[in-house]
Amino acid sequence: MTKLNFGCGHRYAKGWVNIDFHAADSSVQRVNLLQRWPFPDACFDVVYSSHTLEHFSPTTAENILLECQRVLKPQGIIRTVLPDLESTCREYLRILDEVGTSELARRQYDWIILELLDQMTRTQSSSPMALYRTKLIASGDKTMLEYVRSRTDTNPIDVNRKPLSERLRGLTFDIAKNKLIYLYVAAVKKLLPPSLREAILDNTRIGEKHKWMYDRHSLEILMKRCWFCEVKLLSASQSGIPDFGQDFLDVNPDGSAYKGCSLYCEARKP
Repeated sequence: MTKLNFGCGHRYAKGWVNIDFHAADSSVQRVNLLQRWPFPDACFDVVYSSHTLEHFSPTTAENILLECQRVLKPQGIIRTVLPDLESTCREYLRILDEVGTSELARRQYDWIILELLDQMTRTQSSSPMALYRTKLIASGDKTMLEYVRSRTDTNPIDVNRKPLSERLRGLTFDIAKNKLIYLYVAAVKKLLPPSLREAILDNTRIGEKHKWMYDRHSLEILMKRCWFCEVKLLSASQSGIPDFGQDFLDVNPDGSAYKGCSLYCEARKP
């Protein structure tokens, strides 16, 4: 069985063709996802992505899904995982209903606003979500640390900046080249008047900012618009892909869901 994992980032598996803009590991092939992928028509049985399409505009996401349609074999399965707009909105409304009577809800409110809006509106890399995490760690609020982990599957303590020695060990040619490009672009931006920079520039990195959000209704419409059929919403542990759970892409080795506040969708190419 041939399987493609696009926009894989640091979550990839053996037995898959793992591709992304940047090769984080020798197991990942560097591919510009916005161009025609270097694969022939109808060559994969499965195409998968997790928390990727939300980083593109709806038009670009549609183009990427049409590329998935091209490389899939007839009756091939596409599985895509996305942040769940409905889930986040329901959590926001729950907290808002309780914020007047619950101290915990008042603490959760600051986070849920960031979860809902920050990655769509930020203009500076990692801010203000990174600042919130820094303050949360300093506060030692174990209840909120666990709450943020439950919403993101990431322990805020683990996202601290790695030591220089560890970062240098993980440095690859592609990573070094991309950092130089970002430094060059940053230098060019400084030529603009300071009063205009924040108004007209977006200083977030590729793959950092959310460009759109989906719920179960809009995702089904998108999949059908891209000529997929048999659209199903599943859980992290459910899949029509044989032995998918053994690759630990949507579940962790302990059986828990990775990024459990997500939409898990599968469909087929006719």
